[in-house]
Amino acid sequence: MTVARLIAVNFLIRVAAAASGQLFVFLIADRLGERVGVGSFVVGLLGASFFVTELLGAPLAGGLADRIGQLRVLRAGPAFGAVSAALAATAVSVGGGSSALVLVLLGARLMEGSSAACAVPTTLVLLSRLTAGNAIRRTRVMGQFEISSLIGMIAGFGIAGIGYDALGAGAFLLLPPVYGLAWWLVPRLAKATTPADGVPSAATSLKRLVLLPGAIAFGVAWLAINAVVGLWLQYAPFLLKLPAGTSAQRMVGGYTGSEIGLIFGAFGLVFLTGLAAWSYWGGKLPRRFSLVTALAGMLGVVLTLALVNHGAPRWVLVLTGLFVLVESGFTVVAFAHLADLTEHMDEARGAALGVYSLLLGLGQLTGSTIGAPFAAKWQMDGVLLATALLALISLVGVVAMGSRRRSPASESGEA
Repeated sequence: MTVARLIAVNFLIRVAAAASGQLFVFLIADRLGERVGVGSFVVGLLGASFFVTELLGAPLAGGLADRIGQLRVLRAGPAFGAVSAALAATAVSVGGGSSALVLVLLGARLMEGSSAACAVPTTLVLLSRLTAGNAIRRTRVMGQFEISSLIGMIAGFGIAGIGYDALGAGAFLLLPPVYGLAWWLVPRLAKATTPADGVPSAATSLKRLVLLPGAIAFGVAWLAINAVVGLWLQYAPFLLKLPAGTSAQRMVGGYTGSEIGLIFGAFGLVFLTGLAAWSYWGGKLPRRFSLVTALAGMLGVVLTLALVNHGAPRWVLVLTGLFVLVESGFTVVAFAHLADLTEHMDEARGAALGVYSLLLGLGQLTGSTIGAPFAAKWQMDGVLLATALLALISLVGVVAMGSRRRSPASESGEA
């Protein structure tokens, strides 16, 4: 029951966060759509502000949770998110493409970054503790975590697209009730959530994690993939939402909020199918083999989308879907591998698993930052080029990290 409630909390937070992220981009596309370069850099600024906050806050929140209990810090996540959505809704009263608008949205994004910093590492700690000693169950639960995240993102994209078409920036007011339900669902009593005794400092915990074999190479690989996520979430909806006729590229300009929601939803459903498959069978495969296979799928996605962007028949998207099924395994296997690495660090697992949010924040900050010049100069071609470069960097990291088939617990016969 505790696992189910945690998965539900994660789902609701992802719904609200995905919707919020899209609404930010739609608002900038409408207000600054005639100035693609300026709009790209404002989108990058807002994305960077979110990820910097998450990056700096996640290890601190994880370490705090080790001391006062995971549930207390977890509940702060939906609370910060609700405040962020309410603040962003005030943007509807700010006219034009003014600096005042950017400042209001910047404050909201900083608050939303704090929400992610509190929610993500604490949830991962609880799920890791509840699956200790069973590598296959852990892979499945981490897969369920990712599946709930993806379904939440699909729902959030739909809410953002339909809500923005109907309400404009007022659609932000749809989100506080979602965050409120997430806060209510956080488990009140759970044996695995009590503060640990003898908790080392966050710096000591991170040092122990970094010194583990293959940890740095794995960090590079996952950071690069998180940069891809940040790149697409920030710039794809912006480029699609630009005014029609902005570019000769097929995937730039002329799409409504609802159409963008459908595009992301279709991608998410295919990705979800892949996640379900990887969740149940991925635990039986060597970690590094699975990660390399997923990265090959990502490069296939880049190639087929580039062809479609320049006039290839739409049936090529069928190949894109097949490659998406393959690439979807990366995060499931990466979650399981990180949980494996922290198996014997339970007294400081909050700080150690805060590394996930640290890499997520730093990676998406990187994607948000480097994406601006790529999107401004080459539009969707630039996004695809940056994605390919980041996938290759991740591949180098995976190859360098070494091979581990199972977690320490399963090797000892506990699985």
